[in-house]
Amino acid sequence: MQIDGETKIVAILGDPIAQAKSPQLFNALFERHAVGAVLIPLHVPSLRLGAVLDGLRNIVNLAGVVVTVPHKFAAAAHAADLSDSARQTGGVNCLRREADGTWSGGMFDGTGFVRGLLACGHSVRGKSVLLVGTGGAGTAVAHALVDAGAVSIDLYDADPGSLARVEDALRSRQSTTSIRRGVASAQSTHDLIVNATPCGMRAGDPSPIDLTGAAQQAVVADLIMKPEQTPLLNAAKASGLTVHPGRHLLECSVEAMAAFLRLMA
Repeated sequence: MQIDGETKIVAILGDPIAQAKSPQLFNALFERHAVGAVLIPLHVPSLRLGAVLDGLRNIVNLAGVVVTVPHKFAAAAHAADLSDSARQTGGVNCLRREADGTWSGGMFDGTGFVRGLLACGHSVRGKSVLLVGTGGAGTAVAHALVDAGAVSIDLYDADPGSLARVEDALRSRQSTTSIRRGVASAQSTHDLIVNATPCGMRAGDPSPIDLTGAAQQAVVADLIMKPEQTPLLNAAKASGLTVHPGRHLLECSVEAMAAFLRLMA
């Protein structure tokens, strides 16, 4: 990949950032389609996010930024305009720099997750889901599951405020999906079991969901990108369950995000 004075810059902001898979996937996409752009990782602590975004918006050849843990909700507050999905979830995972230096925000986690499931032959329509974690990605996934026709979603989060926020937002949509409070324990009625927490990212983390009661036909998904084989997925494999790693979400989001950044058609 050649980098010169005409190269468009994209940054991914996170804390931590070592787990990010976006640089490999985006840069491979840019090279494959001969796009004159490069994505670089930036480790940005939460208290410095505003200062970093204020600085980056002044860089004329910056196309935008990808946003990861834990900045998705906070970054949305810096956007002058939000896509429908970003407005719905209250968070962003992509900010596009406009010509006047303002940010426009988009959220692709939810649609990327559902597309990843479908690409692997796992339908969502009519299925019962356990979703553990209601942060930025979890919220986006919850809304996308409703859009995709899930019959029910059992929600759990250790933070009662976050749980109530997502529960209220989903119920206010008045969809046919049943929204219930659950526990971090799979039931035989769950067709899809999803970890949307960061538990499993660090060495020594336990499995965030008890799979003892899971049905044998259940699909167990984890949004964590690194490590690819998380404690949850290892426990699922040991129980003979179908696993769905986090990389599928990003792989099914990168082209849409590149288009949002106006780097591809």
